[in-house]
Amino acid sequence: MGALSIWHIFILLILLVVIGIVVLIIKTGSSSQPGQRPPGGPAPGWYPDHADPALLRWFDGYQWTNQTQARRW
Repeated sequence: MGALSIWHIFILLILLVVIGIVVLIIKTGSSSQPGQRPPGGPAPGWYPDHADPALLRWFDGYQWTNQTQARRW
């Protein structure tokens, strides 16, 4: 029994697949960590408020905040 049997090779293959899946999950999970703005989203700044056209609402790069200010015409 000096050589690897088919069962040893099968177990090693399964182990490699599991490790690959774990690495893939870790890589995809790290792309949405705080500090990284989602691609394609608006940059932080003041934007017209959808609920009240007389106001501007602050977008922090991740979500709309409760901060508003009067819109200057």
